[in-house]
Amino acid sequence: MQRAHSEYLSLAAGTNPLPQDSPKQPTSELDLGALLVSRVCHDLISPVAAISNGLEILADEEDAEMRAHAMRLIEHSVGQAKARLLFARLAFGAMGSAGAEIDLREVGQVAAEFFRAGKAKLDWQAPPIAVDKEIIRVLLNLSALGADCIPRGGLLTVKVEQGRHALNVSITAKGLKANLATDIKEGLALKTPHEDLTGRTIAPFITALLAKKLGGEILHWHEGDTVRFETRFERRG
Repeated sequence: MQRAHSEYLSLAAGTNPLPQDSPKQPTSELDLGALLVSRVCHDLISPVAAISNGLEILADEEDAEMRAHAMRLIEHSVGQAKARLLFARLAFGAMGSAGAEIDLREVGQVAAEFFRAGKAKLDWQAPPIAVDKEIIRVLLNLSALGADCIPRGGLLTVKVEQGRHALNVSITAKGLKANLATDIKEGLALKTPHEDLTGRTIAPFITALLAKKLGGEILHWHEGDTVRFETRFERRG
């Protein structure tokens, strides 16, 4: 992880690193790692707390109906926690390792479980091919950002097209009161001040760094009830 984060920092800082006495030092790899952990923990707090509440009911409650309700709560929350962990593993895990590929069918299943409990309805359109896992991270993070853009719910269309020379990715979020927040746009443009990076803003920032590392650029549009992200990855070799 340290090597991976160092790669990202060199990309963010450019080819000429800031001198040691500069007041605007780039965020360290430890800081980026801490922010990623904060993001994952934030996503897990709700289902884990619900599991704890369900267990407390089982321990104290003798009414059969209440115990059955507690079991349903626990089962549902365990499913949510598992879905979020699997998603985080693909979206944030082991970013520095290169070369491995993941089948988009598997990725689609993980995404479907992750978005099942949310307000955005997922429409996954991807061919059954294996893709570099760093591209997968960009794809999943952009998908999550798309869902954030339609907080009242709507349709989230994730489309991957394999061209002759490139892989094209588009994420379209359509819903009532769709909004592309300024901090997301700043993160995708790598313009978020390092001191302003948080568990919320780290996702677009890291996504943009990954895309840049892979030679891609994330474009975005917002018109009416629709927000769209697009990027393109040239085939390697």
